[in-house]
Amino acid sequence: MTDERANIEVETQVFRFIPLIPVTLEDAVQMGGGRSNGAYAVVGHENPRSTLVIEPQGSILVHGISNIEAATLIAEEFLLGIGMPESGLIVEKGDMLASFSLGRAVFLGLAGERFSEAEHDLRLDALRIDAKRHRCTILLFNNGQGLVLGQPSKGVAEMAVDYWFSQLEAEGALA
Repeated sequence: MTDERANIEVETQVFRFIPLIPVTLEDAVQMGGGRSNGAYAVVGHENPRSTLVIEPQGSILVHGISNIEAATLIAEEFLLGIGMPESGLIVEKGDMLASFSLGRAVFLGLAGERFSEAEHDLRLDALRIDAKRHRCTILLFNNGQGLVLGQPSKGVAEMAVDYWFSQLEAEGALA
């Protein structure tokens, strides 16, 4: 499949930052301006807009950002803002939400019948593909627009879309 058919865009991804010294919920609330429910603290970040979640073990989740460099800067800014060192920060990439377009319409019912990994999700009116080979879920709408869920790598998400495009095309499930 060529890039003209599917352009995958990472909409958002979760990043976990583990500082050398764990962040306490009290520091996140008192010095970071967050709110706590007792187990977690949530801090809003304005520019760029994102949300930080301080976990009970003192790590920081950054939501709403698709760029690892931007997420790192947000976590470092937060740590410095509460008087903690940003050096030695460990980052883990979590699941992303990616969007794409096949550029062709999809026959949802036909695809749902032809593939055991796919089902026509009537609630969403979309094809839900359990892409086990690529460890993700693909939601594909009849207009060819789709989402990749649960995969931390953009490259693997692209491979999943390429694979399923070729499978759908071979079965005559694309208009």
